[in-house]
Order: sequence, then C-alpha cells, then structure tokens
Amino acid sequence: MLINEVLASVDVIADPYVKSATYAKIGEKLAKAKHGSYKEAFLRAVETAREIDDPVTMFRALLSVGYSMGRAGLKSSKRIYMTVLDESKVLPHTQRDSLMSSAAGYMLALGEVGEAIAYSIEIKNPKLRNEVLLEIMRFNTRMIGNERLKAAYRLRKSKLILEYLDSEPERSEGVRELVRAYLYLEAYENAVSLLRDISRKEIALQTFKEVVFYLKENEVLGHYIDSIEAVAHELIEKFGDEFRVELALALALVGEGLTAVKMVRELKQPESVLVRIALELLGRDNNVLPAFLGALNETEAAIVGKEVMNAVLSNPKKGLQKIVEAVGKSTSSEEVWAKIARYYVLIGDVESAMKIGLLLREEELRSLVMADVAHHLVKRGEVERAIDAALEVRNPRFSSILVSEILIKALEQELPGRVKSWNGSRH
Repeated sequence: MLINEVLASVDVIADPYVKSATYAKIGEKLAKAKHGSYKEAFLRAVETAREIDDPVTMFRALLSVGYSMGRAGLKSSKRIYMTVLDESKVLPHTQRDSLMSSAAGYMLALGEVGEAIAYSIEIKNPKLRNEVLLEIMRFNTRMIGNERLKAAYRLRKSKLILEYLDSEPERSEGVRELVRAYLYLEAYENAVSLLRDISRKEIALQTFKEVVFYLKENEVLGHYIDSIEAVAHELIEKFGDEFRVELALALALVGEGLTAVKMVRELKQPESVLVRIALELLGRDNNVLPAFLGALNETEAAIVGKEVMNAVLSNPKKGLQKIVEAVGKSTSSEEVWAKIARYYVLIGDVESAMKIGLLLREEELRSLVMADVAHHLVKRGEVERAIDAALEVRNPRFSSILVSEILIKALEQELPGRVKSWNGSRH
C-alpha cells in the first residue's frame, strides 16, 4: 500500500525533470528489491520526460531515466539511449554535443565502455570529443588493472579509442594510457616500445619515468634495459639534449647508473651534468648514488666526488657513511680523500680520518688532515695521541707549530681546574 502512495505522491512535484528522475529512482529501487511495481514507475518516468516541452531538457530527462534503468539491470535502458541518439540529431551541434557527452558519461558509470565510445564519437567538437574519449580510456585502463579476466577485451577498446584521438595533447595522453595498460598486463616490451609514439615532451618524460619505476618495482628492469636505452635515444633525438639529462636522472634513480652515465657522456660538457645528477640523487635517494658513482671514470669521479663531499660536509651525518665510502671507492683524488677524512673527523671517527691522513702523499693535504685529527684529539683530552698525529706532518715547520699549538691548548684546558683548587699564596 505504501508503494502505491509513494508513486501517487510523486505527481505533486512541479518540475517535470525532477518528477521524471524521481519516478526513475523509485523504479530502480523497486527493481532491485524485485517488486513488480518497478515497471509502472519506469513507465511514468518515461511518460513524464516525454511531456517536457524543451527538447534538450526532455532528452536529458530520458538519459537520467535510462541510467536508472541500467543501474536496475534492465536491458531496455540501451533502447532509451538509442532513442536519444537518433531523435537528438535535429538539435544544433553544441546542444547535441553536450547531450552525447552526458550519454557517454552515464554509460561509463554503468561500465559500458563500448557504448560510451559510441556516444563520444557522435560529438562534433574535436576538443570535447577528445576529452571525453580520453576519460573513457582512463577508466578502461583502471579496469584493466582491476579486472584481469576481461583484459584482452578492454585492451582492444583502448586501442580503438586511440584511433579516434586526433589532436594533442589528448593523443599523447592516450598513448600514455595504453602504455599503462600494457604494464598492467605485463606486456613490458610493448609498453617500452610504445613510448616512442608520444609526441608531447612533458608527457613522454613522465611516462618514461613511470615505465622504468614500474619495471624496477616489479624487479624486471634489467631484462628490458637495452630496449629502454634504444627508445631513450629516439626520444632524445625528438626532444633534444635537455631531455637526455631528464632521462639519465630517471635511470639513475632506478639504479641504472651505468646507462645514465653513458647517456650523459654524449654531451659536450658532461661533467657539470654528472655533478647535477649526483647531487640530485644525494638529496632524493642516496641509496642509488653508489651505483652512479661506480660508473664514473677517474676524471669524472674526482670532479663529482669533490662536489658530493662538499654537500655532505655542509650537513655531516653518520647515516651518510655508505655514500662517503662510495665516493672514496670511485676516485684516488687526494683532494677528495682529504674531504672524506674531514667528514670522519666531524662524525667523531678520528681513527678512520687518521688512516686516510697517513696515506696522503700531498704534503699540504696531509698536513691539513693530521692537524684536524690532532685538534680533535686534544678536545677529547688525548694529548699524547694528538702530538703523535702532529708529528706525522711531513713539513717540519708546520709540524712544530702544530705541536706547539697542541701543548698550549692542553695547558689551557688543564689550568682552569688547577686555578680553581688553588687559594693563592699567603706570602
């Protein structure tokens, strides 16, 4: 009895669009509850929509009714949409485009990708058509990731959409979506190969990064590195040398230091770029920095190692020891090793700093390191060890001055305690 009262009460709604939509929503709920009155509710919804004078509003009402029917699982919903598709052809393009966009959106919400594509390609405005198609493609990509059983079907739909995308940046975005689909399907070679079809620089860069990080995360990057390197060179030819730097950084961030370095070496002045990438790695993910440093030759390593150590010394922390060790392994530059010794002094590892200092052949650097070590030992109260360190300085005059400073410093540290305990002479 209550259901009949509800249906009868809808008639008091003055706005015909709202009235039609209300009948449709009631019909949806009744159908889901398997109550026979759903047919009457939907019939009233369609009749009310048809009574609307304004054709655009009438068609919108029918689309809303069709959507509710679809949610209720009724096949007749598609007939409603086909009716709108045919009868709306008399409308101006702008109005019909808006209706077709709405129809595609409703169909997409129902998961009907094929029907959504059919309505979207009815749109005359190229920009709007491409935007709607791209939104359908994004939805389809997400579904590929979630529904593997229908993956082949959805992949065909994505390829179909890509054929309709005829302007930028939408087409490049479409290629990006297809790349993602291939990644989800573990068709990695196809995903890598498709990168070359992207025409927009910023989209190509972001998609390239997405691919290499995805492959890294799934532990298969090494199997496809040759293909990635080949595609990267094609993209560089298309977008220029600045793009080379961005791709090299992306490869370095996923641990492919050797490939990244090889790519940078093709520049006229690669050293500054190598420094830039190394410092970027230090700031973003220093776990991948050792692989990058290990790929450098001696000349490159000396330049890069110096700048990395300058950055490390600006904020020395014990957690950077692996980075410092990697710098040391990459170069025999005594200037860099002196900076490494300084780092060890600053974190309190005087023994490691002393070992480095004793190995340095360049007199000035050896003197600076051993002086640093000696001063630190004095602060710790180890005067005898400080003097031993000072005596390791090869320059006799510098060594003498250093020992003198140590003795005076030690005396200054000792005297305050003595003065405090002495009450002065009575004489």
